[in-house]
Amino acid sequence: MTRTHASIWLTTFGVFAMAQAPAAQAQSVDVGVEATTDEVRRGLSWSDGEVSASADASVGFAGFDASVRVAALRKSDRHANADVVGDLAIGKDWNAGAITLRTEAIGHFFGGADIGADYGELGLGARYSIGPLQVRADAFYAPKQDAIGGDNLYLRGSANAGIPGIPISVSASLGYTTGDTQDSRSARLRPAGDYADWRLGVEYNQFPFTIGLDYAGTDIDTSGITVSPYADLKHAGDRVLGRVRLSF
Repeated sequence: MTRTHASIWLTTFGVFAMAQAPAAQAQSVDVGVEATTDEVRRGLSWSDGEVSASADASVGFAGFDASVRVAALRKSDRHANADVVGDLAIGKDWNAGAITLRTEAIGHFFGGADIGADYGELGLGARYSIGPLQVRADAFYAPKQDAIGGDNLYLRGSANAGIPGIPISVSASLGYTTGDTQDSRSARLRPAGDYADWRLGVEYNQFPFTIGLDYAGTDIDTSGITVSPYADLKHAGDRVLGRVRLSF
């Protein structure tokens, strides 16, 4: 078994391990499965523009939280023909008056990729809530790593608001991705260099079901020419996404 496949098996095991965490040891345990018409992150398709399924679990303990998510990538060109990605994260919220700060570390592990594709990043965020409205700002930084051709910085501002009286919420976000290099592997996260992305969404939540509809896009010129096999420009443009989640 390769190191990457071992990481994916560990990530998958983590989903079920978290699901079985004793209530006495964990403050909260959340588990769910989801289907989406496209696994889109930061405006880019990670599943070759195809339907994807995922499973996730999160546990809160001693002021920290840990989460694991496994998603199908459908032989993604962006991630060197990877079949699946496992995301492992640990984070902590910090109260700062009316604002809540968040720090986290995230690892992304790819199964079935033709190259060493795993990479990690650090996150720093702040959020503020007033009534049903929550606004937040986040920054995610991936230090220089061969798997992503250098370093990568993602900045995002977002807002989410519930509609009083009905189980529907609306959301919007705007992000910007930049980095210090532009080579073959950096095209995985920046297909044609620095770019902006946006997302508008509406969500219906009636436990245990969540149904969402999103419009996601980027300012990437998808008609451009790139020499990188990982840029996958045909799956870097605007799209409408549907998703259904079942929580446990």
